[in-house]
Amino acid sequence: MIGIKGIETIEIRGTKEDEIIEVIDLINSVFRTGRGGLPHTMEKEFPLLLTSENAENMRIIKEDKKIISVVNFRPQKILIEGVPISTGSIGAVCTHPDYRGRKYSSKVLGDVERRMKEIGINICLISSTRNLYKNWGAESVKNCRRYEVLASHLDLKYTVREYKEDDLVSLKKIYNSCGTRYLRIGTDFEILIDSGTFPFGDTSYKRYVLEDKSDVRGYVILKKTDENVEVKEAGGEKSEIFGALGFLGTQLGINKIEYILPHGEIAPTGYHGEVEELSGSLKIIDFKGLIDELRPYFRQYITAKEVKFLVVKEIDGRYELSLGMEKLEIESHKELLKLIFEKKVERKEKNMDRGKLEKFINLVFPLPFPWTENLNYQ
Repeated sequence: MIGIKGIETIEIRGTKEDEIIEVIDLINSVFRTGRGGLPHTMEKEFPLLLTSENAENMRIIKEDKKIISVVNFRPQKILIEGVPISTGSIGAVCTHPDYRGRKYSSKVLGDVERRMKEIGINICLISSTRNLYKNWGAESVKNCRRYEVLASHLDLKYTVREYKEDDLVSLKKIYNSCGTRYLRIGTDFEILIDSGTFPFGDTSYKRYVLEDKSDVRGYVILKKTDENVEVKEAGGEKSEIFGALGFLGTQLGINKIEYILPHGEIAPTGYHGEVEELSGSLKIIDFKGLIDELRPYFRQYITAKEVKFLVVKEIDGRYELSLGMEKLEIESHKELLKLIFEKKVERKEKNMDRGKLEKFINLVFPLPFPWTENLNYQ
């Protein structure tokens, strides 16, 4: 509760079961019907985010018995070369037009950060880069490369056809074979293959599989707008995916298809991509918690003894990373993100004693991370 004597108090809290429809109506009024009269579809596009099972993480402000601001997030695990880390994805953030300019969303973000720390989330992913999030401390990072695959007439050794429901298990196995990915459990994949490709406005999707005589080899999901066609998600051998994209460009009558590969995924020989930012922005909620979760990942590159002597500190918005007697001082959260996701280190002699620590940084950073605007873009 926030308020003073004689004035209506406002509540910042999770959504109650009987308030979910009101929250979704507010979100649709801002993001769909309020933007050119688009259909009321947000709950269909983001069913894992906007659902009763996630109600406690749909954080609201209620004033005058009316829900007027909401920040939604979904806890989920991301695997980094097989090692799980705890993340929270923020989306569908809005305030009723009559109540804007009062910094309500900022107030709810503060509550969201408290909630994330409470349930052990160490890094936050946000589907936007607007000033609301920058003021909160979130930043964009360059952790992937954008490729343009031109339409071609390659003689493929496999068939490219449209996806059918019978292909679902094959797609799951292909997706799960990747060590760096969002962890999809239960019926997540079944839900996302439909909701993550739900059309709205001028945006539509096409789903394809790559198949030979024996089995499904890969899959491609394309996002189409009036401006371009890009890969929403793909799985399988990269050379075969790039070949399929060239073929699909010809079949669809378009010159090129854009494909973003995260750090650690390698394009076939002859393709030279441009450095690209991860979609949206990120904020590290708990630096020590993140490093602790990443220790099994580090142990794949350095000895268990060295990992044991890795120490992190966070003091008044500054950070330290130490390995034995060697120490790196990190001046800000922005610099910390650049270190972890871009491997950019301020080359100041006072900042780092070079040696094992620098070797460690070169081995483990930039952190491999999945493309954030895939089917899990909640």
